Amino acid sequence: MQIKRYEVANVQEAITKIKKELGPDAIILSTKKIKGSGGPILEVLAARELDLTGADQGNRSDMTLRTVEKDEGRGTADSAPAFDRNFDELKKLLEDLKNDRDLRAELAEVKDSINTFFDVLGLKRNKTGQDGTDSVYFSLISQGMSKEKAWRAVEKIRNEIASGEIESSDAGLAAVENLIQRSLPAVNEFDKGQRVKILIGPTGVGKTTTLAKLSAHSALNEKKSVGLITTDTYRIAAVEQLKVYARIIGIPLEIASGNSDFKKSLSRFAGKDVIFVDTPGTSRNDTANLRKLYETLGTEIPFESNLLISLTSSKECMLDTALRYKMFDYNHIILTRADECMRIGFLWDILDRIAKPVSYITNGQNVPNDIEEANPQKIARMIVGSDLH
Repeated sequence: MQIKRYEVANVQEAITKIKKELGPDAIILSTKKIKGSGGPILEVLAARELDLTGADQGNRSDMTLRTVEKDEGRGTADSAPAFDRNFDELKKLLEDLKNDRDLRAELAEVKDSINTFFDVLGLKRNKTGQDGTDSVYFSLISQGMSKEKAWRAVEKIRNEIASGEIESSDAGLAAVENLIQRSLPAVNEFDKGQRVKILIGPTGVGKTTTLAKLSAHSALNEKKSVGLITTDTYRIAAVEQLKVYARIIGIPLEIASGNSDFKKSLSRFAGKDVIFVDTPGTSRNDTANLRKLYETLGTEIPFESNLLISLTSSKECMLDTALRYKMFDYNHIILTRADECMRIGFLWDILDRIAKPVSYITNGQNVPNDIEEANPQKIARMIVGSDLH
């Protein structure tokens, strides 16, 4: 089996080069975004068999150009030998790589390619090459979307099209974007209208900076009277940072070390149009301080709570954060550090699990500019890769 790596601008360019250099029977093993000298580029790993006999060529063509799945995933008898042979070759390739010191670092990537290989087999339909099905699928997983989610999205949009065919990659991605947009909840205007707005989230996610951005926008742009409260008495630097922001913006700041102080601060700000509350971050498994924060924020006054999640975190950490802060019954998600990300396709999987709307996205450290309101359309475009920054 011959494996070749391509660095291209998009999936369509990769497919054109692969068909030209490796032939129509080549398969794409993996795709991922990497940093190039001129910005993000797409790295594509493709493969084809070598020294095939005429009979083998027929089996190979049968495997890649005809349907190999039938009746909800049950393989046909005539495709099984070709499938087994190619799968065995992939396993042999992995064994060879173990003994090659130069390629050992890529072993994990090639292992993952076996999973993608199965996906390729499922995607190859009678009319592959005539529509944009495979281009859409590989574009989605190159953005970080899970293979299952990408597969379901492609199947869904194909079922919604009268002809059952995706005319082009652009048309397919636009349809997926629309599908994602329809699946995401919108911000509840009633919750958004609450006078007290609390920001919660793990350490280092950007709560204090985000609080300053929202406070400055309300005070300077919307001309509202604003009050700030911080319950983060653990980090002196955080309090000092908020004092600087409050002085620049021209708004008062209260420091509350417990529930009693918090209620008094709310009472002193009774005449304010909006009150923003900063909170301390907690590390993973720090349930004691998380419970203490929950008790500190206890009040009869209704408030809007926003969970901040950094887009630079792993999928597992983001889901863990959402689960740990579930006790606060947060209303919205604020996504931070969008400017540091190249792809966030996995976000669709996460938002599906969290089932909470995204209210804001931050994309830099500048106060108050680097923040914008979010909506399902914006999030969908970011997930597909049309509008990440």
